[in-house]
Amino acid sequence: MSRSLLSTCSVAVAFAVSTAAPAVFAQDEPVVVVVRVYPGVGREDELQARYLKQAEFLRTFEPKASFRLHRSTKEPVTFLWYETYESQAALENHLNVAMPAFRKEFGATPEGLVARPSDSETYRELGK
Repeated sequence: MSRSLLSTCSVAVAFAVSTAAPAVFAQDEPVVVVVRVYPGVGREDELQARYLKQAEFLRTFEPKASFRLHRSTKEPVTFLWYETYESQAALENHLNVAMPAFRKEFGATPEGLVARPSDSETYRELGK
C-alpha cells in the first residue's frame, strides 16, 4: 500500500472514531460503581471496621443495591468497593440520601483515616 493511501486510511479511521456518537444509556439501566480507597498508614484495620459498619448500614438502607467490599492481599493495603444500583436515580439517592444518613449516624470519616482521595469509576452494561 502506498504511503499516501495509508495516511488517508489513518485519517479516515481517526475521523470515524472521533465523530462516533457516544454511548447513550437509559436512566433506568443498572449502574456499577467501583471505588478504590487508600487507608492511612497503620489505620487499615480501623478503616476496615468502619467500612464493615457502612456496608451493613447501606445494605439495610438500600436493599435493592449491592455492596461488596474487598481488601487487597498485598501491601500497601487498598480497599475496593463494588456497588451495583438498579438505576441512575438509585445511585443519586445513594449519594444524596444514604451516605449523608450514614455520616449522620456514624460521624464523618476521621482525619487521616484515608491517605488520599479515592479513585472511582462508573460503568454501564453494554449488552445482555
